[in-house]
Amino acid sequence: MRGAARLRADLSFAVIDAMTVVIAYTAALVLRFIDLQGVPLDWWQRFVTILPAIVAVHILANLVCGAYGHVWELASFEEAMRLVVATIIAGMVLLTGLVLIRTTGDSTPGPIPVMAMAVGAGLTLGGMGAARFRARLFSFKRRDTPDAPPATLVVGTGRNAAQLARYGGSAGEVMGFVTPNGTPSTQRLAGRPVLGTLEDLPRLVEIFDAQQIVIADPLTDDQLRALVDACIGIDVRLSILPGFDGSEPATLRDVRDLALTDLLPRDSVHTDLTEVGSLLEGKRVLITGGGGSIGSEIVRQVLSHEPGCVYVLDNDETHLYDALLPFLSAPNATAVLADIRDRERMMRLVEEISPDIVFHAAAHKHVPILESHPDEAAQTNVLGTRNLLDACRRSGVARFVLISTDKAVEPSSVMGASKRVAEMLVQVCDRTSDMVCSAVRFGNVLGSRGSVIPTFMRQIQQGGPVTVSDPDMLRYFMTVDEAVQLVLQAAAISDGGEVFVLDMGEPLRIGELARRMIRLAGLVPGRDIKIEITGIRPGEKMFERLSSEPMQPSRRDKISVASPGHPGPVTLSDAVATLGRLADESDHDGIREVLMSLAWNEWDGHETIQLDLLSTVDEEMSA
Repeated sequence: MRGAARLRADLSFAVIDAMTVVIAYTAALVLRFIDLQGVPLDWWQRFVTILPAIVAVHILANLVCGAYGHVWELASFEEAMRLVVATIIAGMVLLTGLVLIRTTGDSTPGPIPVMAMAVGAGLTLGGMGAARFRARLFSFKRRDTPDAPPATLVVGTGRNAAQLARYGGSAGEVMGFVTPNGTPSTQRLAGRPVLGTLEDLPRLVEIFDAQQIVIADPLTDDQLRALVDACIGIDVRLSILPGFDGSEPATLRDVRDLALTDLLPRDSVHTDLTEVGSLLEGKRVLITGGGGSIGSEIVRQVLSHEPGCVYVLDNDETHLYDALLPFLSAPNATAVLADIRDRERMMRLVEEISPDIVFHAAAHKHVPILESHPDEAAQTNVLGTRNLLDACRRSGVARFVLISTDKAVEPSSVMGASKRVAEMLVQVCDRTSDMVCSAVRFGNVLGSRGSVIPTFMRQIQQGGPVTVSDPDMLRYFMTVDEAVQLVLQAAAISDGGEVFVLDMGEPLRIGELARRMIRLAGLVPGRDIKIEITGIRPGEKMFERLSSEPMQPSRRDKISVASPGHPGPVTLSDAVATLGRLADESDHDGIREVLMSLAWNEWDGHETIQLDLLSTVDEEMSA
């Protein structure tokens, strides 16, 4: 189809060129005899005889020099030179033929005067050039007009793309379309040309002096990444048209800037929240770490399911206030200022609140900081989790969900090891109590305080440089909304003891992420914002994994269940007691050793304290 369309276009172009040649040489002949009473009849007769040959020579020269096969709107210096060379060759051939005719000895005048031949070639060049460059000339004229709408290139050839061209208005002028699906199958849409493919975008932006590129058709992950990569070094705004139902025409006023969430290498995850609503309605819910990015989103989504009361716990009053600020009018949201490391406080508080469901998001998360302070990781991520589990079991909590991380898989950091031990505590508690306990693992959350995204954004806003540990480092990413959907779903479908894992698609390279974020800010990586490679920090891994254990499907799509092994209850409680003693002594090396040996299932029980903390909570409280 594309070959036939291209052939028809070239044939039409050749016809226009032929008409240009006829008009140009006819005008040249008339000009030659303008001082006389007109062109003599015998000259007209000879000219008409030779005119088909003149046309054929020019068309053949154009073909040889490659003056066809181009889109008019993309006429460039290279095509102009092809046209000049083709005209010179045609003129030389015609002049040579004229000379040969005159040297035959025939006294009859030639078919056209030499001067008219030269003028005709010049007029032909001007006419063909005007035909090819007319769109460029008009385009430049529009760009020079004060307050002219920004020149826009539209990615897509569907209905929305056509509507953008028809209803652009002052928000932008559509110069043409780019197809994301290989070679264009048509040449024009809504009166505008289809100019090429995604690979042509850098050239098209330069040719049309485009200020923005609008994505009108849905793109695959690969196509979207190809578009952004193609525009890495171009000073142009990237925008996207949200989905339209067709009830109203799409316009350029409806577009929004391309966001990082548009570049996640997978489709967004939307889970069935029917079971979640049934689980939460009318229930008392405790959310620890409620002032954090994930915790505050859990608060928001839980409140949308009409719970009886939501208790938002955090040890930072500022974060707690900020988290509850949007819900000041909610009578069933209560702030709780407390620290999960305070065991006695947790016992009294949970007994007083008597929640039905607990979402445990409180944790230390920054890998490099916890490498220097492993005692804090042990106190909060391990002992704090143990305190909360003990308190929940004693108070008869029905369900408990731990927020975990992909860094708990084969951990190389104190942070990852401490979260893996927390997972173990949850699994042991599930087996040794009536409480349904589970954990949820996911990778980096876009926009959370523990993610690299806010760091990159702050560095970009400050003018750079953007610091990258290693450009080839791979990380998984998801939105906070998706993360919390999974957490709530886990609470609803859990039968107890699971470690839920979300199918997060393909990981992103950190270097690529940095370049894309710079690009989305309307800046050019390396030119406007420098990228600085700092080297891998202590505890960091090049490649994160979501699981190293056997995976089983759950009752929900894109949610799997890992089956990690772990020590038994007595061994684990001995190890946790040892961690508590080492943390009190600030024995950093000892803490690292215990955490890593536990996380890697290599705990040999050395330096144990024979005390089953998980099974003797009531006795301890009574004492």
